[in-house]
Amino acid sequence: MPTEKMKAYHVGEGSEGEHVITFATNSATARREGGNELNLTFEEVDFCRRAPWADQFAGQRFIPAKAYHEQGWWMYCNNCENQLYEDEEDDEGNPLQIVYDGRHAYCDQGCKDARDREIADANAKGEAFKAKVLAERPDLTFTEWSIGWPQISMSAKFQFPGSQYGGSVSDHDGDGTLTWYVAQGDKAAWDFYQKERAA
Repeated sequence: MPTEKMKAYHVGEGSEGEHVITFATNSATARREGGNELNLTFEEVDFCRRAPWADQFAGQRFIPAKAYHEQGWWMYCNNCENQLYEDEEDDEGNPLQIVYDGRHAYCDQGCKDARDREIADANAKGEAFKAKVLAERPDLTFTEWSIGWPQISMSAKFQFPGSQYGGSVSDHDGDGTLTWYVAQGDKAAWDFYQKERAA
C-alpha cells in the first residue's frame, strides 16, 4: 500500500497569534502537530488550511526564508530581530537590501556580517576553552563537549579512573575561568585519583 504524500498546512492562532507551516497527510494531524509546535491544544488552533506553495519543501529540514516572504509572511531579522517584510523600506524610504541565508533573513549584509562575526567569535571561544581544558587536564577522558555557537556558557563532561558518574568543567562567563565539579558519589574516587596523580 503506497504511503500518503505529506502536504503543507498553514496552522495558527488567530490573526495576531503565531503561525507555522507543518507537514501532514490530513488537516486533523496538521492541526494537532502545528498546535503542538505552537504550544496550543487542538481546540486553541483557530486556523488550519492547506498551503500548496510549501508542498515542495516536504521532507526538507526547513522552508527557505525567501519562500515565506514571497508568500507574504513576515520574519524577524536573524541578527537585530527587526520585523522584515519582503517590501520593507529603510528610514529614508529606500527598499531594504534583505539578505537571505537558508531559513534566515537579514535586514542587509551588515546585519548578516554581524551575526557571522558573533558565531565565529563564539566558536573561537569554544575552541580556546577546549584547548585550555585539555592542556590543564590531559589525563582525563572527556566524553562530551558543549561549546561554540549557540552556547552561552561552555562545558565538558569527563571520566577518570575509578569514576562511576564522572565530572564536568565549565566556563560560565566566557572569561577563561574553569570551574571543576565531581559528582558526590565519585568524591572519594576523585580524591584518591588526585593523590595518586600527585605522587
